[in-house]
Amino acid sequence: MKLDKNIKLILKILQENGQGYIVGGFIRDTLLGLEPKDCDFVTDIEYDKLLNIFKEYYPKEIGKHFGIIQIKIEGAHYEIAKMRQDKGIPKDRKEQEIEFTQNIYEDLKRRDFTINAIAYDGKEFYYGDENSKKDIEEKILRFVGMCKRRIEEDPLRILRYFRFLSTKDLKYLIEDIKEISKYSQLIKELSSERVRDELNKIIVGKNAHIILEILANEGILEIIIPEWKEYRGDKEKSDDIFHFLSEADSDLIVRLVILFHNLEQMVKKIMIRLRYDKKSIELVYKLINYQVIPKELDEIIFIKKMMNQLEYEDIQRYFKILKAKKKANNLEQIERLEKIFQNIVEKQLPVKIKDLKITGKDLLENGIVAGKIVGEILNYLLEKVLEYPEYNSKEKLLELAHNYLDMKLVKKNFKIKTELNS
Repeated sequence: MKLDKNIKLILKILQENGQGYIVGGFIRDTLLGLEPKDCDFVTDIEYDKLLNIFKEYYPKEIGKHFGIIQIKIEGAHYEIAKMRQDKGIPKDRKEQEIEFTQNIYEDLKRRDFTINAIAYDGKEFYYGDENSKKDIEEKILRFVGMCKRRIEEDPLRILRYFRFLSTKDLKYLIEDIKEISKYSQLIKELSSERVRDELNKIIVGKNAHIILEILANEGILEIIIPEWKEYRGDKEKSDDIFHFLSEADSDLIVRLVILFHNLEQMVKKIMIRLRYDKKSIELVYKLINYQVIPKELDEIIFIKKMMNQLEYEDIQRYFKILKAKKKANNLEQIERLEKIFQNIVEKQLPVKIKDLKITGKDLLENGIVAGKIVGEILNYLLEKVLEYPEYNSKEKLLELAHNYLDMKLVKKNFKIKTELNS
């Protein structure tokens, strides 16, 4: 296994003072042929000594109870933890009782999946489960030991299991899926934030469409998103969603829009419950509501109005969504809409109030009384300019503004006269 100089240095320091091993995702991803994101270590060195021997690398205490420190070398962060055994099954993962050990195999046995139960000391591999070597070679995902116990220790492992299937291109055993499904109600014990984070990782994975379909078939998706029961019995609708996901860009917003596109009336409620941020909630909701493609005569105004509501990158997402749903859309029209959009961008045509050749201050200086009417007039002027870009001059807009006021006054007088006569 190829190790860079920083990883070799950390192993050297650890092994000069005790035991030192690389564990976790670095080994797993490297052996699976994937690019590892970070590198974690375990050791039997006492906590205070650990802090001391790495004192020149900005050691940070991030979990004294679990014997974990973080160091920084050349801008990269590395976690080093004391080898341990987990004792019992806690009600909350934060309350997990532990016992430190000097045996690497004991540390590996407590891990979730066989492909994660592997350690490397720079020369030799250590396997914490009898299936670890075989599973990493054959790219099979399964729990270490009893599935039931691993899940009861931390129900999030259910979602981690499906996340790994979605992102790591791993194989699964049907009997494992059925066994995991027995304990899926335990997901309800997890915080919304933890569920959301795992769901996001599943959604953007290469195999998201396959895994989400499994979650739906096993009734697990309904536990995460109770509103999904709307699809129960409507296989055609759900199959369409999984197909569209298979065609979609891996962007999270794009895939959330596709996943929720038939639940538009409930999407805000769903995302609020899963603790998504306000900006993402509003964006997903807007993109869902923009999925109805306009008639050809209204295309230019439609795109301009959308550009008034969305940022450039979000309109790019809009087109990705339409293309993913190509079997339900007219590709020629999508391409035409894209050309309209690019033309507006290149010619810098007005699409927002700030693009108008007039401001609220200009209106006040030309006889318009301050108040809500100013914003109302600016919105009216934008509507006109979206349809007739040539109107975007200060003189013309002032003329339109006064015409709008006159029209409002006529309507008001007519209403008063009607009420008096009645």
